[in-house]
Amino acid sequence: MGYANTGKGKAREAKQAATVAALAVSVGTSDGTVADVGAAFSQATLNSNFRDVADKINEVVAALKAAGLMA
Repeated sequence: MGYANTGKGKAREAKQAATVAALAVSVGTSDGTVADVGAAFSQATLNSNFRDVADKINEVVAALKAAGLMA
């Protein structure tokens, strides 16, 4: 990759973010959509929203690891 400042660019490539463990979620159903909880509280909707967010974070961490940017 080309950098305007080669020294700093190479230094960035040499650094790797610390290891991050995957988030474990035991509730909710993942459907890829963060749903509006609406006026009437729904524990199931809230749990599913947390599940969707945790799953997406885990996907991002896996992609960073695959790209060699995270240990």
